[in-house]
Amino acid sequence: MNEILKTAIAQQANDVYILPIADAQYVIKCHVDGQLFELKNISEEDAQLMVSAIKYRAKMNISERRRPQLGRFQYDDVWIRVSTVGDFLNRETVVLRMIYQRQQQQKWLDAKQFEQMQASLPSAGLFLISGPTGSGKTTTLYRLLEEISDDKLVLTIEDPVEMQQPKFVQLQVNEDAGIYYEDLIKVALRHRPEVLLVGEIRDGTTASAAVQAALSGHLVLSTVHAMSARDVILRLLDLGVDQSKLATALSGVVYQRLVPTSDKQQAAIIDRLHGIDIQRVLNGEYMPKFSEKWQEVLNNAVKDNKISKAAHQTYNTL
Repeated sequence: MNEILKTAIAQQANDVYILPIADAQYVIKCHVDGQLFELKNISEEDAQLMVSAIKYRAKMNISERRRPQLGRFQYDDVWIRVSTVGDFLNRETVVLRMIYQRQQQQKWLDAKQFEQMQASLPSAGLFLISGPTGSGKTTTLYRLLEEISDDKLVLTIEDPVEMQQPKFVQLQVNEDAGIYYEDLIKVALRHRPEVLLVGEIRDGTTASAAVQAALSGHLVLSTVHAMSARDVILRLLDLGVDQSKLATALSGVVYQRLVPTSDKQQAAIIDRLHGIDIQRVLNGEYMPKFSEKWQEVLNNAVKDNKISKAAHQTYNTL
């Protein structure tokens, strides 16, 4: 198992998958820079031993093979988040999410995008980032908060804590103990932080609690799963957030992706809505899925040979 972890970390893999396949065999795959690679095939017996070792390290129930479980452990300076579940044949599948302490190394297709987003960060209100898993949302949020934390109290609520940051007060959701996002938001506000990071808004209760915290004068940052910046707002309305409260609280919305670059790395690109654009969406007016700025950054990147024509086509037609 250590050999696989070393290989995955050396390749800067985002995820490692241990998956059952036919004929009592398992396959181990790595997710690197948006691409899935097969590392090796192993027997079901070896896979069970490997899974048990992982679950032991992550302080999970080794004997439970059907119900979903979550855990984490540290390997060298990398935190590894573990998710397991049994399939319909009671064969366990495992996903290891690699959490690197490297937010300062994030690359951008256009560095001005991050600078502009940082400059526009309000002193109070709700600021949201969306994007698929592995699109660098947490890295961006931590970079935004790192400078703020020099003279303000930053408190985070995550499930789980992905990056340890000594400058922040970090709390973690514990569903087994009945401690959820909305519970910790109430506790967090008693600590009187100027800035609150809510790891993810998944339901209406958490969304309403985050909006209420923003309305009380805090800067609240969070993530929401949606297909564009425009769709973030629609998603919150779908979760039942009061439209008038959202109109008052919402200060900025960002959609982020990581685009494969010509030098076989990845660089972030964002699409941002603020001010009048947010109000237009809330009023039901037509808004394109992506702005002209999104297209402009992609066009400049392919023109400067930062990305391939294929990557340009893929991300220009999301």
